[in-house]
Amino acid sequence: MIIDFHTHCYTPEHAQKALALIPKGSQFGPFYDGTLDGLKKSMQKNGVDASLTLHIANQPEYVQKVNDWAVYCNSQDGIYAFGSLHPKFKDYKSEIARLKKCGIKGLKFHPYFQYFDVDDKAMYPIYEAAASEGMAMLFHAGTDIRIIGDYCMPQRFARFCNDFKGAKIVGAHLGGMLAWDEAFDLLLGKDVYLDTSFAFRFLTENQRKRLLDCHDPRLILFGTDGPWVDSKDDLDILKRYISGDSADLILYKNAKGLLEI
Repeated sequence: MIIDFHTHCYTPEHAQKALALIPKGSQFGPFYDGTLDGLKKSMQKNGVDASLTLHIANQPEYVQKVNDWAVYCNSQDGIYAFGSLHPKFKDYKSEIARLKKCGIKGLKFHPYFQYFDVDDKAMYPIYEAAASEGMAMLFHAGTDIRIIGDYCMPQRFARFCNDFKGAKIVGAHLGGMLAWDEAFDLLLGKDVYLDTSFAFRFLTENQRKRLLDCHDPRLILFGTDGPWVDSKDDLDILKRYISGDSADLILYKNAKGLLEI
C-alpha cells in the first residue's frame, strides 16, 4: 500500500491560478492539473492508494470556505484532507470542533503564506486547542522559494516542537526546506514526524543515510507535494533506500495511524 501524505488539489476556479505560479516548462510540473479529479488520475496512474490533501486559508475570512472544500475532499474515496486555521481567525475552537465532527484529523499551517512565526506565543492557544482535540498539525518548515523570512526555519520549528511535546506534529519537507543539515541537527531523534515532500529527492547521499539512520522510521512519512512533483519519481527514489518493516512504516503505516484509518 502507498499513502502520499502531502498533496494539493484546488477547486476548479482556483486550480488554474495555482498552476500559473509555476513557469511553463519548469521541472517542477505541474504533473497533474491541480484538480481533485486530476489528483485521482495521477494516483491511479502511479499506484498510489490514498492521498492527503492540504489546504491553506491565506486570510481569516477564507477559513470556513477553505475548510468546506477540505471536508468535501475528505469525503472522497481514497482522499483525506487537513483543514486550515489562520492566526487572525477568532472562532478557532468552534472551527476545530466542526472539522473534527466532519472527520478531519489535522490542520495545515503555512507560516510563510500566513505571515506568522511558528514559535510566536500568540499562536500557542490555537495549537493547544488543536492538540487537545487530538488534531495533527502539519507545518511548511524551512524556507519558501517565493517568500523571504525565517517564519518556520529549523531553530524556530524545533523550539515550537519542544514546547508541544506529545502533540502530533509534522514537519513538511523533512523539517527544513533547503536547510536540511540544520533541521537534522535539531530534529532527528526527536518526537516529531517528518514528511519527505519536495525534499528527499534533493538530499545528498550522506544526508539520506543520516535521516534514515538517525530518525525513527515510525516518524517518517512519504509525501510528494503534488502536483509540483511526480509521485512515481519520488517513489522510485525513496524505494532505493528503504525496505522491509521500515518501508511499510514510511510508505503507509505511519500515515494510517495519523489519519486513523
